[in-house]
Amino acid sequence: MKLLRNENGQALVVSALCLTALIGISGLAIDVGLVHYRKVQLQTAADAAAVAAGLELGNCGKTVCANMQTAAAIALIEDGITASTITPTANKCNISTSTGLAMVINVAPCVLGTSDPNSGNTNMVEVVLTQPQKTFFGTFLGLPTWNLAARAEAGEAYYLTTGGGNCIYTKSLAFNSSTGTFKLTNCGIYDNGNLQTNNGDSVTATTFLYYGSWSPNNCNNTCVWTLGNSQSQPTHTNTAQSDPLASLTPPTKPANSTTAGNTTPNTGTTLQPGYYPNGVNLNSNVSVTLSPGVYYMNGSINVNSGATLTGNGVTLYFTSGSLQMNSGSTAKLSAPATSTNGGNANMLVWHSTGNGSGMTIDTGSSSYFNGVIYLPSQTLTLNSGSGVNINGTATSTALDVNAMIVNDSETFLLNGAGGYLGGGGQTLGKFALAE
Repeated sequence: MKLLRNENGQALVVSALCLTALIGISGLAIDVGLVHYRKVQLQTAADAAAVAAGLELGNCGKTVCANMQTAAAIALIEDGITASTITPTANKCNISTSTGLAMVINVAPCVLGTSDPNSGNTNMVEVVLTQPQKTFFGTFLGLPTWNLAARAEAGEAYYLTTGGGNCIYTKSLAFNSSTGTFKLTNCGIYDNGNLQTNNGDSVTATTFLYYGSWSPNNCNNTCVWTLGNSQSQPTHTNTAQSDPLASLTPPTKPANSTTAGNTTPNTGTTLQPGYYPNGVNLNSNVSVTLSPGVYYMNGSINVNSGATLTGNGVTLYFTSGSLQMNSGSTAKLSAPATSTNGGNANMLVWHSTGNGSGMTIDTGSSSYFNGVIYLPSQTLTLNSGSGVNINGTATSTALDVNAMIVNDSETFLLNGAGGYLGGGGQTLGKFALAE
């Protein structure tokens, strides 16, 4: 009994138990640190492999070919991930664990499904690397290996330099008037909602897809469809596409423009970029030039009959109001080619999501809009009148609008040389690592 009551040595036992726990925690911390380090290495390698593979898109005809596989595998060697070339698996959307280092290459990303804004975009390459990582102390916790994975995408994400894809994205396209005409060069139309056509309407495009319903009205025998991809008329698709520009970050509100107080400029005036708290009104027969930069507007730019608005390298961002091109007015506008002056490349007219104003184009045939008109929750209305050709001299234009209404029998010409909206994925900018 005396021995049982003797407490000598208990501190030693407690110390031993604490030391064991401390060693276990330290070991686990070492494993976590090692796994994190390997994960970063794997992600860096996946990024490099995706860029290398993406650069072969044109050479491989937008498929996974031997050149693409070799380029991606060499990128791993250059990143020190492997000393020998591995053979990637092509076109696999369901990724499982691997017994060693493994690579999957997909043209048109598919691993994340429709949650990926680039899903199905054949201008993009997706690379997934998987590799098991052995642990030192995780075995004691039943985790002898951790399965690591890294994924990257690269390609002609953001503004394609060679064209193709879509240059009209809308959730509702309505030809309210007969004989409305769209002529699209090197690009297509995607309607994500309800399509409405009318008697004698005409569309020339590489493709014309609609996701919701189509109300042809009197169009069945009188409309003219000149489409690619073996399409004889607008074609229903079961694949919904999200707004390709939804992830763009709007420009930051700048300081007041030095010319913000000139709300009714005289002819020959040159306006400067910056914040305009009260909009601008161009009276009849006035000619005004916009210097390059971002015009952050709290109010409309009204271009009245006979007035001309000219600007190169400009982005017109509207928190309220819009660019209103009235009958007999002229616009000669081009967006910036690069992301400078606080703006985004190739964005020409851009409404904030909360802006309650739509945009109306009621302009003559000499007007052109080079760049993207982006109305994420607003309507673009065409009112230019019968026989008027809109946008004929533009070199590259795209429309990403919530809804589009064609009220008259004008001809709307869009050159898709910029390929601004891609084929259904997010596509803005030049060749780049997307994610």
